[in-house]
Amino acid sequence: MPLTIADRMAGLHAVHSISMALFAREKTGRGCRIDVPMFETLASVVLGDRLYGRTFEPPEGETGYVRLLSPGRRPYATRDGYLCALVYNDAQWRRFLRAIERDDLLGDARFADLASRTRHIDHVYAFLGDTLATRSSAEWLALFDTIDVPATPVNSVDSLLDDDHIRAVGLVASVEHPTEGRLRMPRVPVEWPPPGPMGPAPRLGEHTVPVLRERGFGDAEINAMLGDGAAKADRVEGLS
Repeated sequence: MPLTIADRMAGLHAVHSISMALFAREKTGRGCRIDVPMFETLASVVLGDRLYGRTFEPPEGETGYVRLLSPGRRPYATRDGYLCALVYNDAQWRRFLRAIERDDLLGDARFADLASRTRHIDHVYAFLGDTLATRSSAEWLALFDTIDVPATPVNSVDSLLDDDHIRAVGLVASVEHPTEGRLRMPRVPVEWPPPGPMGPAPRLGEHTVPVLRERGFGDAEINAMLGDGAAKADRVEGLS
């Protein structure tokens, strides 16, 4: 399901940039202008993974992170669902191959170390995909837990809402909206001393007047900006 990754990535870059600018202002007494261009933001994310061989001058290879570009780099089908599993480092591969009684592959050069697995990544991922298709998701999750390999079932949006961990940490909260009734919404996932109870998303224009007042504008000036009319005046008066 496509998500608004561009909007969110640009928003996250804006948040941390503003935070650092405010911190710098506290230290230096000087403010600054911040520009967060969406194209450059997304380009930096892509290039951070994909420069690969062209990281070096002169280039030592082509662009594209081969592990991420492999056709097998996707959730694995099991007998009854899908799993995300990351058998990654040498120790994990040794434990995994022994657990599935494929000790014969411990001597296979294609599985020997990270560099070799990367060179043969299509074969490695295909082997893992074929292997996981032979058992149920529950069987694999139990085995991966035993051998300390990261794995998780693939959730739908509905199953994610009902996930035991999501419920336990209270990621999704219910809030009362002044016009829309009771709404369900995810809280900020980062843990730090709470700034206060989460409120609903603002209505259109709800904070226009308070923000203008914070900038030093008076009611007459705000009314002039918002336009003439009793409704506009009432909005300003009601927020006094």
